[in-house]
Amino acid sequence: MKKQAVFILIFVLIGFSLRAQDTLPKFTVKELSKGKILVSWINPFANCNQLMVQRSYDSLKFFKSIYSAQSPDLPQNGFVDNEAAPGVKTFYRIFYVLESGEYFFTKATSTTEFKNIKPQEQAKPDISQDDNENSKANKSKEDKEKSPSNPPVVKPVEKKYITIYKLNKDSVLRKIEVPFYKKFKDSIATQTKDTLYFFSNDEVIWKPYVPKPVWKPSVYIFSDQTTYIIVQLPQYKQHKYRIKFFEEDWKELFEIKHVNEEKLILDKTNFIHSGWFNFELYEDDKLKEKNKVYLVKDY
Repeated sequence: MKKQAVFILIFVLIGFSLRAQDTLPKFTVKELSKGKILVSWINPFANCNQLMVQRSYDSLKFFKSIYSAQSPDLPQNGFVDNEAAPGVKTFYRIFYVLESGEYFFTKATSTTEFKNIKPQEQAKPDISQDDNENSKANKSKEDKEKSPSNPPVVKPVEKKYITIYKLNKDSVLRKIEVPFYKKFKDSIATQTKDTLYFFSNDEVIWKPYVPKPVWKPSVYIFSDQTTYIIVQLPQYKQHKYRIKFFEEDWKELFEIKHVNEEKLILDKTNFIHSGWFNFELYEDDKLKEKNKVYLVKDY
């Protein structure tokens, strides 16, 4: 029951904090108790696909990710750091990525703002009118710098790419940003029979699947498993047919310029040797079929 009450209190604090703050890249850091720091934010980016909270004890470096949002696109969210070092000034920043691949780091924020004021620079009892005017001008400048119209400049992160080659390293197909490479790899694995080979950490060779050709015998020109090739054209009276025969390397062998019979038997002497022969069948001078036929060896 006590644990449940603690969670309810945390969500109430997150809600209260969110109502009082601006949107990313601005966020709120609040100390709940010793060793418990609340980090909360309002996310205006519906296309945010990654968001992490990072912690450091230095305002400029040594940041380490301590929380990754399960639903980074939520408009309002927060996280309670239960492992912050008590009594030590702790800095937080938020790293988030949009669907376009853009990366952003917010400005580092701490629970306490320390001002290094020397004793001789402390306020004096008598302040002249000029000093008072300068103080107002400086305060106005600070307010302007903190206003929402002047958000902190976010330094873009250097993008990393995976180079995709097709067939071999001589042809670059495309370059894909690292966050989007997983989607590309998954689509290749689930939707194709292609293969990806890792050439190095940032280079991949894409080899498309090439199916073995399946030969389908012709119904017009075929071998009768003896020493003959049969030409059978049931509509020889309605159309004009001619046939060109070629060697396996497509070197022209001979041509039948007009087939005037329904069934024509070609002797092996026309083909010189056994083996595969290519042919082109034309119907009314239009290519009707391009195929090959096998002539068995005469033992």
